[in-house]
Amino acid sequence: MRHTVCVLLCLLSASAAIAQPRMGAVGDSLLDEHFDQDGFGLSLDYSKNGFELMVEAGKIDAGPTGMWGGTRGSGYEYNWALAGSTTGSLIGDGQHTSLANQVSTAGISHAVMIIGSNDTFPFPPSAGISNYSAIYDGIATQQQIDLIASSAVASVVGAAAELKNSGVNLIVAAPPEYGIAPFTKNFYPDPVKRERVDDVMESWISEAVIQLTEVVGVPVADLYTLTKDIWGDHGSENATFELGGVQLNLNGTGGVDYNDVLLGNPFTPTSDTVDAFVHDGIHPNNVIGGMIANVFMTGFNEIYGESFDLFSEEEILALAGPNVGAMYDSDTFSASLGGKTYSSYIIAPTAIPEPNMALAMAAFGLVTAIRRRRR
Repeated sequence: MRHTVCVLLCLLSASAAIAQPRMGAVGDSLLDEHFDQDGFGLSLDYSKNGFELMVEAGKIDAGPTGMWGGTRGSGYEYNWALAGSTTGSLIGDGQHTSLANQVSTAGISHAVMIIGSNDTFPFPPSAGISNYSAIYDGIATQQQIDLIASSAVASVVGAAAELKNSGVNLIVAAPPEYGIAPFTKNFYPDPVKRERVDDVMESWISEAVIQLTEVVGVPVADLYTLTKDIWGDHGSENATFELGGVQLNLNGTGGVDYNDVLLGNPFTPTSDTVDAFVHDGIHPNNVIGGMIANVFMTGFNEIYGESFDLFSEEEILALAGPNVGAMYDSDTFSASLGGKTYSSYIIAPTAIPEPNMALAMAAFGLVTAIRRRRR
């Protein structure tokens, strides 16, 4: 009998190991571990992004943590995402090729990518003219805007094709737009001008989605539309969003007064709050991270036939902390989005080329897109 119990326990352990796929990541700070990031000189380690939340909940294996050096820094072994990355620096740093190499050497079966928001990072005006300020103020020419867009699409599609060619099950995110962040609104308060930047980003994201789904053949997690649905359009932004019967503060920053952060006054941030952002007014707090994780897991379930257990609304609130978790009343996510579900933000591929053809087809698709844009 004792031998039988031992065998059963071993089988259960093996099943648990199989149910926890090895997942890698490339991209920017929306995937780079919060415990390895700072915001205005203060660590973000009191909070977690969607990738970290999946690891902590035992849904994925991202490898051990360590100090890896170079542009990679520290964090999980299979996470190559680096805070501050743009579509161009992702390629320059070789995030995609490094992860692609690990697919065979470390047995990584799944991967996620979020990149693109930082191509129009809203640097404070005192830092000089940036892509964001140039578009916001109407200084950027159409030729300059086209170059920003075409470069972003080329980098995203090229990285995705490389990863797909490695054989990994990949989901690429359409990234959120910075205009929803308190940091951005502080330095760029005009909603009409913020909408100019949003329009540019929406345009290149639309082109990237076409190339990713129709040429490369990978699914897209549409975080851009999800965040637009939650926060609303510039000039008619939503102040709150109801999840689990709890009103999230969409302009809140880690339970602290954002003016204290900007003025350098003492403050103590926390994740145990209904605030959507952490103290820097840039990065999403745990509750938003939980929703982002659910979008990715939904994509893997629907496109790749996985069986991830999504975070329930009660669990997402509890991810923030006990005070927020105790506020759960009833499920309200779908109702708050007019009936949409996580599945609504998964764009399935319409063409799935053979892996060894992905890079060539991506290149052809980009040339076609650029020619069409020039006309």
